[in-house]
Amino acid sequence: MAFRKKKSGSETRKRAPIIGFRATDEERAQIEAAANRAGLTVGSYVRSRALTKPTTRAVRKAPVETAELARLLGQLGLAGGTIQQLAATSAQGSPIESSLLDEALNEFRLAARAILQTLGKRPT
Repeated sequence: MAFRKKKSGSETRKRAPIIGFRATDEERAQIEAAANRAGLTVGSYVRSRALTKPTTRAVRKAPVETAELARLLGQLGLAGGTIQQLAATSAQGSPIESSLLDEALNEFRLAARAILQTLGKRPT
């Protein structure tokens, strides 16, 4: 019995041909805005509007605000890590006052907690 190599996901897709159409910049902006409001990719949005009953499930897309908050949380983590490094060097006799570093770390933790709650996640 011969073993077959499993095909990759892109080779097993049933939707190969691409359907394209021309649109003005304004039309494209309207379609993208409507897709964002619906929380869908442009392809899923157009498919849902063009077909009576789409045969594939819609691909959900995170709202812009959620994506931006997640990005902000990552940036906040980077800055918080830098503050922790400063606190570690402060313990070794650096001229930075440790109370200021502790206060900054607490503020960063509060900001991260607020972002996580806004995203609907539980802060740890």
